[in-house]
Amino acid sequence: MKYDRIEGIDKDISKLVMGCDNQDDINEASKLWDHWIEVGGNIFDTAFIYGGGNHEKVFGEWLKNNNNRQDVLILGKGAHTPECNPEAISKQLTISLERMNTDYVDIYIMHRDNTDYPIDEFMDVLNEEKEKGRIKIFGGSNWTIQRFKEANEWAEENNKQEMSILNNNLALAKMIKPLWNGCLSSNTEEILAYLNSSQKSHMSWSSQARGYFLPDNITQEIEDKITKAETYRAPGENSSGPISCYDSEDNRERKKRAMELADKKGCSAHNIAASWTINQSFPSFALIGPRSVNELDTTLPCLDIELSQDEINWLNLL
Repeated sequence: MKYDRIEGIDKDISKLVMGCDNQDDINEASKLWDHWIEVGGNIFDTAFIYGGGNHEKVFGEWLKNNNNRQDVLILGKGAHTPECNPEAISKQLTISLERMNTDYVDIYIMHRDNTDYPIDEFMDVLNEEKEKGRIKIFGGSNWTIQRFKEANEWAEENNKQEMSILNNNLALAKMIKPLWNGCLSSNTEEILAYLNSSQKSHMSWSSQARGYFLPDNITQEIEDKITKAETYRAPGENSSGPISCYDSEDNRERKKRAMELADKKGCSAHNIAASWTINQSFPSFALIGPRSVNELDTTLPCLDIELSQDEINWLNLL
């Protein structure tokens, strides 16, 4: 495992982050999460809305069974649209903590932004929760860089805690259509330049582009499965499949280059894509969502890949 640090967290943080949004059964989840600990992973990504709350409950049961809360880090999310408002932060956090059998999360992420509210109203509540000890550091998911900057400018002016983490999509394949309504990508020159200069941390969801860099036939199989599964999306939303959300002429070229580099480095293009995310020159972490031990093990080789800045730029057509 590779690790990095974020100010405000007193532990090394594994560069890969285990997503808990697909585990409904404690027995199956335990196999995966026990293996995650064995390979050196130590952080878990949860959210108030995952599985209607069941996924937080399963994770909480695993924590209780293993009595290892002090050994792991929890990234918890809340305030998803349509309940994206200052009041929802504390209300949902209370429920999430009860589900997970803990009295704090290490990292709290607002799942969405809502520009109907002034930035200070959100930042006041986040700072209050930090002062209560229920969160250590916090950030925003699917936030524009303008609002993220505004939040931290406000924090500096008012002597408050800043947002530490931007939690957008950051995959080698640029998102063409949002996976879900309100989703944003950080793979833009403006955001990458800001992260490089500020050294703010980034945690990327769908860091492997939903399987876009797998062999074409497998990518198509994933697309077909997701397209047919209405539970993956709300009415009117995109299918959230790797092809419908990522396929473009530029991304096909990125995949071609990833395959070329994979041949040279003796790995898969899928691993090259994951390594691209975690090899950035700012603290960059990749959220992953394996459903089994085997799926996790096929991702781990990305940790052994070192990419130069020239390779990172070349893969991204820069």
